[in-house]
Amino acid sequence: MKTLVIRFSSLGDIVLAGAVTAALGDVEFLTLERYAELAGHLPGVKAVHTWEKSGREATKSFERIIDLHASPRSRWATAFRRAKIRRVERYDLRRRARPSLKVAPPPSVIERYAAAAEVSPSNSPWMPQANGSALLLMPFTAHPTKTWPASRYAALGSRWDGPVTLLGSATERTALTTIAAQVGSHAKVVTEQGFKATMGAIQKGRIAVGGDTGLVHLAAASGIPTIGIFGPTSSEDGFWTHDGVAIEAKLSCRPCSRHGGLVCPVGDHKCLESIDVDSVWKTILRLS
Repeated sequence: MKTLVIRFSSLGDIVLAGAVTAALGDVEFLTLERYAELAGHLPGVKAVHTWEKSGREATKSFERIIDLHASPRSRWATAFRRAKIRRVERYDLRRRARPSLKVAPPPSVIERYAAAAEVSPSNSPWMPQANGSALLLMPFTAHPTKTWPASRYAALGSRWDGPVTLLGSATERTALTTIAAQVGSHAKVVTEQGFKATMGAIQKGRIAVGGDTGLVHLAAASGIPTIGIFGPTSSEDGFWTHDGVAIEAKLSCRPCSRHGGLVCPVGDHKCLESIDVDSVWKTILRLS
């Protein structure tokens, strides 16, 4: 059956879609241009279409469409198509209510993707498996309140007896270079607009540490023991589906946000400030 999988963004969501594409077999994928290269690395994906280039035309001629976004755009993209269409359950009301009412979290993203695709999801690693010696550090996130202090990442890198690679976006290069200088000569920085260099760096990883960000999911999906440091968001909120370790403080105010924010609503940022270098380092030693 000719199948199209749709997921426009973001990095972590597309990485997690690999658990479904691996189980589906040969499929085509529709996403945004900036994620096309990454989508092409997903197992089972034989062709990638971009919304910017193809628009609704990309959804023609398919017998089955699996919409893992279920957004207004993806609904418009599939409107009036004769294909069998399956959409992911979004749980929007529960996800919005969780920060304020502390309701139970929805099923994990992979569980929801698998339900939409009607498959059993593949286990990690579904991305090309890493086999290296580097400590991978992914310090920065799109939302400042999800970022553990940079000085603590530098302290971790300084303790690692081997290569250290700091990963991030092109706009984060200056900040990452500052951390690398504090780590020492065994540290390097990898940033880019696409994913070719990033994928290559991850293949050389031994342990990965980062916040609630897509690069952490990419490392985990590559079979790397991964440590996720969670602050305003929670590992229970659906994206942490890995065999690694989630480190987070047990506070009544958590989670305070669906995605993070600019400032801590309480004012003390205790969720991340209370996580010390020693506790993360001990976890690194245990996993390595």
